[in-house]
Amino acid sequence: AVPTMRRRTRRGGPLAPPPPVLLPLPLPLRLMLLLFVAAPVTQCRSWLMTGRDLRGPLVAGLACRPRLALQSSSSEAALSPAAEHLLSIGFSEGQVRQVASRFGKRAFNPDVERSVKPVLKWLSSLGLSEMQVQKVVSSYSIIFRRSLEESLKPVVQWLAAVGLGDDQIAKVITKFPQLFCCSIEGKLKPTVQWLLDIGIDEAQVAKVVATCPSLLGYSLEGKLK
Repeated sequence: AVPTMRRRTRRGGPLAPPPPVLLPLPLPLRLMLLLFVAAPVTQCRSWLMTGRDLRGPLVAGLACRPRLALQSSSSEAALSPAAEHLLSIGFSEGQVRQVASRFGKRAFNPDVERSVKPVLKWLSSLGLSEMQVQKVVSSYSIIFRRSLEESLKPVVQWLAAVGLGDDQIAKVITKFPQLFCCSIEGKLKPTVQWLLDIGIDEAQVAKVVATCPSLLGYSLEGKLK
């Protein structure tokens, strides 16, 4: 038998093998792992649960206490017309409290005819179910403060231009309605262009956006690059 040499410590015992050297994965590969492994498991819900804005700080008003007092046996506080409308179409009292708490520093009193009803009707027209509409409004009630024509619809049109289908757009809005906070020219387009620049093709970019839209919320300079 051929004698083998073993490395020994000062006390004569064998040395433990050195730990393997783990090289950092290239960013495109990490994004692919996020797409095919992490995203299906987590569904990127942490952003929805923590309420982080696309620009970093908490979404305005998310940490505020509820400003809406719902009627009860011990309270005679009147509901706003907007709150009454949400209750009338199936929102629970808990959801309405959540909507009010996330409306920012203002009291929850958007115009029902000019804001609430048109936004709800538009969300339904995109293919969102009743439960999905309730989820979007509960987690991002300031959607009623955004212009339907100038802010909301352009984001959906941009998603379609990226390559997402109708079902994917509905899922993206449900997962991450804070996307409506983003500037298309200042935030969304540069992030997608960066994904293309690092070697991800258009079809995969669309899949990344559809699977984990909160990726678009990261700072391009501070997080992704």
